[in-house]
Amino acid sequence: MGESRLVGYGNHHRLAWAAAVVIAAHGLVHLMGVALLWKLGEPGQLHYADAEPAPGSTAGYLVGSLWLAAALLFVIAAVLLAARRASWRIVALAAAAISAPVLGLESGQAIAGLVVDGVVLIGVAASWPRAWTMS
Repeated sequence: MGESRLVGYGNHHRLAWAAAVVIAAHGLVHLMGVALLWKLGEPGQLHYADAEPAPGSTAGYLVGSLWLAAALLFVIAAVLLAARRASWRIVALAAAAISAPVLGLESGQAIAGLVVDGVVLIGVAASWPRAWTMS
């Protein structure tokens, strides 16, 4: 194996780990939505008065459950990516498919989350051809 292949592998490996950290962090941020909508607390700059649907309501618990599902899927996708499993892509797609609509219910602060969802989708699309070379 030539040295240039080793350098490329190292860079790819570091990029995969960095992406996994970003994806996991995004998933963990979703837990703030769970806390807010399940009326467990007002994390950061999130406040009950600004939340839709109403925290503690049936709709709030339902949407909070979607936030939790997205959080879990993003963390699972990050672990799979770090473990070099091609299945991370499908899990990340599912996470973004849940994340984007629930983020769309929020205003203002959700823009950053939607950007991260978009970056995750671009990363999945850009890495898809490599799916067949990873186990």
